[in-house]
Amino acid sequence: MKSRSRLSNAGILTILGLFITCFFPFTAYPQETSGVKCEESSCLQCHADHVFTKDFPNSVHAANGCTSCHTGIDLNNIYAHMSGETKPKLVSCGKCHKEIWEKYKKDYHYLYQDFRCYDCHRNIHQIKKQNGNFKIAVITQCTQCHTNDEYVKSGHGKAVLEGNKDAPTCTDCHGLHNVKVYHTSEFKHPEEARHFYDRTCMRCHSNEEMMKRHGLTAKTVEFYLDTYHGQVADLGYPSLVAGCVDCHTSHNILPPNDPHSSVNPANLVKTCGKCHPKYNIRMISYQSHPDVNDHTRFPILYWSHKFMGLLLLGTFLFFWVHTLLWWRKTYWEKHEKEKIGIVPKRLIKGSEGLQPIRRFTWKEIILHIALILSFFTVVLTGFPLKFHDMEWAKVLIRFWGGAHRAGIYHRIAGIVMWIEFLYVAIRSLRFLFPKGQTKGWLKRLFGPDSLFPNLKDLQDLRDMFKWFFNKGEEPKFDRWSYWEKFDFLAVFWGMSVIGITGLVLMKPEWSSYILPGWAFDVALDMHGEEAILAALFIFTVHFFNTHLIPKKFPMDRVIFTGRYTLEELKELRPKEYERLLAEGKIEEIKSKHPSILSKLLAAAFGLTSLLLGIFLAGLIIWSIIVHM
Repeated sequence: MKSRSRLSNAGILTILGLFITCFFPFTAYPQETSGVKCEESSCLQCHADHVFTKDFPNSVHAANGCTSCHTGIDLNNIYAHMSGETKPKLVSCGKCHKEIWEKYKKDYHYLYQDFRCYDCHRNIHQIKKQNGNFKIAVITQCTQCHTNDEYVKSGHGKAVLEGNKDAPTCTDCHGLHNVKVYHTSEFKHPEEARHFYDRTCMRCHSNEEMMKRHGLTAKTVEFYLDTYHGQVADLGYPSLVAGCVDCHTSHNILPPNDPHSSVNPANLVKTCGKCHPKYNIRMISYQSHPDVNDHTRFPILYWSHKFMGLLLLGTFLFFWVHTLLWWRKTYWEKHEKEKIGIVPKRLIKGSEGLQPIRRFTWKEIILHIALILSFFTVVLTGFPLKFHDMEWAKVLIRFWGGAHRAGIYHRIAGIVMWIEFLYVAIRSLRFLFPKGQTKGWLKRLFGPDSLFPNLKDLQDLRDMFKWFFNKGEEPKFDRWSYWEKFDFLAVFWGMSVIGITGLVLMKPEWSSYILPGWAFDVALDMHGEEAILAALFIFTVHFFNTHLIPKKFPMDRVIFTGRYTLEELKELRPKEYERLLAEGKIEEIKSKHPSILSKLLAAAFGLTSLLLGIFLAGLIIWSIIVHM
């Protein structure tokens, strides 16, 4: 009973004191409560520590009253609070910091560590505005839990502690109140986490002003994206290739000349061996950020790139001019004849001119169809890598089911092309040396049935340009024209470059036992440049010469049916017609008329290929212009 009476008396005295304090605050506590609301000055009667009377009024929350965070205290029944009968409730910081709270609700620390605001923002009553080095403050705060000596001693962490304001601290890479959780709705796949961190590194290392301040190049990112690793990552599949962290590690990021750096030459076998277990020491000369325009550091890459550039320029300059002159000449003449009503006369009278003759065998037809399919496959799966930053490239890669599957189809098509090339090479040798006979091989090599250039081809080329400018008649061709021979021989050059470099890139671990690392940079560059040469030549020059000239427009079906007429033979290849007539071999090449089905399939397949090729040529040219 006595105890109860004493508590009651204490409660009465307390309430009386609070009443006096509310009405005469400056008298009761003239220093401690200056500028504090009535209810807060009441709190200070009991909570009179230095933290509340001195530190809190000078903190960032000084304008807030106690009850803005601590609710549930009834001043009319302060005894219940003092006796512990009722406890105050703590308002969520998100009540005021709404934007930060919305971010933090998805933060890893909140979702998986159950961290609350005060776990990082300790001594909440004393917090002041950060006026010092924020980056150092972040390191100090984060390393209370994450004792990462690697980062603190690394290039980035060391630079921050030395006062470098550009060097990244924890929050620059991981976020401040939005540390990512990689398998939530925000990140559907783990590879998106890798993509996020790669982009974080690239954001700073592509900043020209920032890199210039520290004597670094801002093109490091650009050079990386031109490698196979960067191309696949930029297409949206970073988990398939090495990204920034895989080579440079996540925290112990040091320059290559530091013996502890993961990219120091002495450590490269171990670093690269994480992805390439059969990695050979010869590969350490591979450059993950090569500059094709730096002839001092990368001389072989520089000169091979220049050579391929001159080859492309020379080839297209000649053949595109050739094509434009041919187009002007033929279409202009056709237009003029139509104006005055001249109808082309039949070269062979009667029905004899409509007689079908065979130009290609069924083996050659199958070979050409297989070549078309394999060529389109390597173009559709390879060029998205070459132009990885174009939106159409990403669409194509998704069509194939991702970069990994596209790579499989690309390799299969490449192997098919190798088989076709070897088959043609064997047939060429059998043509030169039938049944192993060497006698007369030189005559066969330069003969009319050979696809090897001879003196007549040079004469035809000269006469063709004369005809373009109305200085002579159109040359009379034999079985093969000079541009068809160029197409044929270009395959041998193309397969030598694009085929061999493709094999090197397909199995880099195996190739590393034969070739040094820098050879892979050269191989990738030449592979891509030769691909541009082959694709644009086929889709522009070859398509025009074969299908789009007036005599064959809109498409020549002979390669799909294997047959055309005797009239077409005499018109397009008069020398061959005369030769076969003189040798009495016309009857040998006569054939049946192709069926309706074969003509329909030939037209459908041919026109589809033609339109697809022209469309792809447009995409490639557009992409080249964008990258100039």
